[in-house]
Amino acid sequence: METVIFSLLLFLAVSLAAYAVWSQVATARDPVAARLRQIRASHTSGGARATFGERPDPLLELLARLGGFLPAREGRDVLRTGLVKAGFRRPEAVAVFLGCKIACAVLVPLAWISIASVIGRPLGSVALWTVITAAAGFYLPSAYVSLRQKRRQLEIMLALPDALDLLVVCVEAGLGIAAAIQRVAEEIAVASPALSVELALVNQEMQAGVARFDALRGLARRTGVDELYALVAMLIQTDRLGTSVADALRAHAQSMRTRRRQRAELLARQAGAKLAFPLVLLILPALLVVILGPAAIQITKALVSGD
Repeated sequence: METVIFSLLLFLAVSLAAYAVWSQVATARDPVAARLRQIRASHTSGGARATFGERPDPLLELLARLGGFLPAREGRDVLRTGLVKAGFRRPEAVAVFLGCKIACAVLVPLAWISIASVIGRPLGSVALWTVITAAAGFYLPSAYVSLRQKRRQLEIMLALPDALDLLVVCVEAGLGIAAAIQRVAEEIAVASPALSVELALVNQEMQAGVARFDALRGLARRTGVDELYALVAMLIQTDRLGTSVADALRAHAQSMRTRRRQRAELLARQAGAKLAFPLVLLILPALLVVILGPAAIQITKALVSGD
């Protein structure tokens, strides 16, 4: 029975891969599709690069073909928003993400069945864990995207006060907002590549004719960082009241640095409570064994010799 299940899953995986490869080959021979790929590559070559890669990857195109099997048309906008916040902005990002979910849902159970057949697990346990591993593999890309999104937001949030300080220096030196943002994007690239890419994209949007506040609102939506929403609101209020942009940016950067220090202090206070469980469950039992082990051996020997 285990051989039959393994054979069916293997046949399904090979069939899906063969269909995706055939579809890719058929599309590659289409001159219209080739021209569309060239146009898309020319538009994305000068802008901010996506994290999926700068060149078309056959593996990513194969995953995009697999992603077409999932009927998630109504939820693709939500998926695209989450992927953009994680740093994936290519047009085929949603299809590649869905293809990764299908591939993981097939490959992870296949790996488990192979391991179970080698170690000789019973059939009931193999079938149950096959279903569990398939579900875990299906949601594994979602967990990765969520983790990447949180790390990217944290990176941007930590680098934002320094970026605002650089922006204040550039504005006070006489640069305009667009030129200052471009300069800050170049200087902050080492400390925070994600923030550098986002600021460069804002500068490109402003050069293309997008209003400054609309470009900044787009920056806040793409990252999902609350501090950027507050920054956009502050800049809009500053523009309406006619106050100094440099003074407003300096005050906002100082308040963000204060919040960052308070957040670090809060995490430091929580460290004691978080260390209690490892100490009780891992370190304390080992200490008891090391300290009380010799005494228990001596007591056991004394009791045995006394009998």
